[in-house]
Amino acid sequence: MSSKKHNKNQVAKNQVIKKKRGTALTIALIIIVLHGAAAAIAYSSMSTGPDVQRPWIISMFVIHFLANIVAAIGIFLWKKWGISLYAASSILGVVAGALGVGLWSIFYLILPLVILGYIVKSKLKFFS
Repeated sequence: MSSKKHNKNQVAKNQVIKKKRGTALTIALIIIVLHGAAAAIAYSSMSTGPDVQRPWIISMFVIHFLANIVAAIGIFLWKKWGISLYAASSILGVVAGALGVGLWSIFYLILPLVILGYIVKSKLKFFS
C-alpha cells in the first residue's frame, strides 16, 4: 500500500500543469501594455509644457504607466510579482489621481485593478 501511495505522489509531482491564459486575460494584458505605453509617452511629453503646475504628479503617472507595462509582462509570464506590482502601481495611480485630478479619478484608476483581479482570481494556482 505504501508503494502505491509513493507512486501516486511521484506521478503527481512529475505531471506538468497546463497553464491556460484564456482570451479575457490575454486581451486585458494587451490593453494594459498598449495603454501604458501610449499614456507614458503622452504624459511624459506633457511634463515639459509651460502650463504644467505640478510636474511631479505627471512623473508619478509616467512611473505608474511604465510599472503597469512591467507588471503585465510579469503576469503574462505567470509571476506573482506581476500581480503585486500591478496592485502597487494602481495605488500609486490613485494617489497621483487624487492629488492631481480629484477624488473622482479613484474609480477610473481602481476599476482596471478590480477587472484584472477578477480575471486572474481563477488562475492564481498557475503563478509562481
